[in-house]
Amino acid sequence: LQDISNQFCSDMLRGIEDVARAREVVVIAASVDESADREHELVGALIARRIDGLILMPASQDQSYLRPEVAAGLEVVVVDRRPTDDQLDSVTVDNQAGARDAVEHLLAHGHRRIAFLGDSSTIVTATDRRDGYRAALAAAGLEVDPELIRMDLRDSASATAAAAEMLALPEPPTALFTGRNEITNGAFRAIRDRGLQSQVALIGFDDFPGADLYEPAVTVVTQDVRGLARTAIEQLLKRLDGHRGPAQAQVLPTRILARGSGEIPA
Repeated sequence: LQDISNQFCSDMLRGIEDVARAREVVVIAASVDESADREHELVGALIARRIDGLILMPASQDQSYLRPEVAAGLEVVVVDRRPTDDQLDSVTVDNQAGARDAVEHLLAHGHRRIAFLGDSSTIVTATDRRDGYRAALAAAGLEVDPELIRMDLRDSASATAAAAEMLALPEPPTALFTGRNEITNGAFRAIRDRGLQSQVALIGFDDFPGADLYEPAVTVVTQDVRGLARTAIEQLLKRLDGHRGPAQAQVLPTRILARGSGEIPA
């Protein structure tokens, strides 16, 4: 997984463990920390310990290094991020559709100056969410303002700084769409520090503990993380049970959980 300390990853791990335990399968977990080198190192170490299967949230841009291991019998399911190797099973959500839904929700409340704050531009989920944002604006006949897009925000502090810069523009955004839970936290802090909680709308991608306790409570695009986990481990177990056939790319839907921050009118 990317980072076991992140709520999304820990929820996914728990979902995997719940299904695996019922099958008396032992789960070994590790964090790749968004490093392709660390991913290769960890995967090699796990294979050396003769694991039967691998569920991978890849940091690498190319998973073809797994082909010799797959040919030797290792079963692999890629989760959360689309694999570059179409020979691998995968379970993801429709990130572009979720992002479009978020922006359309803000447009429906009168917003036209909508900013996007996203994760690393090397992560496919981050670029998918950015592309969904752009597509929704284009469909509404709005031009994308480069000043209102910030990528490569890796933590809450960088998100706070980016949101603060946007809110200080001569024509600041009236709404923010954030691409990950930590970014949402940081953006909310920038809004709160300026006393704009009732004026600037906010929608985040991925729910997080305490989001309903903010004032206003944070509207989110939510994924069924346990559903992702369950689908991934069940697909892996199916392969371990001997199922053959072409790789499957399963895509699950997202939904908007309206709580207040995303419903503030322009």
